[in-house]
Amino acid sequence: MPKASEVASELRKLAESLEREPETEIPEASVYFCRYSVMDGKAAFLNTARLLPRPVSKSYPKDEIQVEYRTSSLRAYSRIERTEICRLVKPAQEAVYECEPLLSEAEEAQIGGAA
Repeated sequence: MPKASEVASELRKLAESLEREPETEIPEASVYFCRYSVMDGKAAFLNTARLLPRPVSKSYPKDEIQVEYRTSSLRAYSRIERTEICRLVKPAQEAVYECEPLLSEAEEAQIGGAA
């Protein structure tokens, strides 16, 4: 798995390339931080959630948890299945999850609280 510094270096190369023609209109860019295996999925997701710029939003599409940093020109996000970090509390009905805190209380307050 690449280190944050390696990804930052590649993103700088992309930024430098875009800056060669700063007035060119392009569609919104997306950066998706995906996981590599079930073994490191939780750690990779939590690391990404901590490293995304603030403010981030947290949402719960389907049976996933997603964290996202979004501006008018960039979307950076990561998602993970709830079953990888939460314990299913009520099966065979609408799912209710119990999750360990993903971020510190101060970081949770910045993004609108817990679910």
